[in-house]
Amino acid sequence: MTLPDSSAQSVPSRRMGIGFIVATILGVPTAAVAWTWYGLAQFEAQTEQGKALAAGTTMAGSAEIMGGVPLVLAHLVGLVTLGVLGWKGQRGRGIGFAFLAVAIASVVGIIVAQLLWEGQLFQLGINNDVYVP
Repeated sequence: MTLPDSSAQSVPSRRMGIGFIVATILGVPTAAVAWTWYGLAQFEAQTEQGKALAAGTTMAGSAEIMGGVPLVLAHLVGLVTLGVLGWKGQRGRGIGFAFLAVAIASVVGIIVAQLLWEGQLFQLGINNDVYVP
């Protein structure tokens, strides 16, 4: 009685593992860009609020649409991509690794964005002194 060749079964698993690693590496700068874009949208809403008020409107909600939606979509795309690769490579453990990889990439993205926004990423627009001409 011979045992089945385990090396033939591990080739797809290795390919999925390599794909998972590549997608994770690409996800880190993507998360940094997404979080920085979120800060840019917050900054835009803050700086344009005075003009909007002078025109009889407001910028309320625009930052969430311009920055929050792309941020959420970037996380979902990363989670789905890594989830599929993780599931094909290691089943349940792969899904756990996908969540962990997205969380780590997001934390790195927050750190990068905080550095670029001088620690004000989550403070933009909170204490906004709006000048209305």
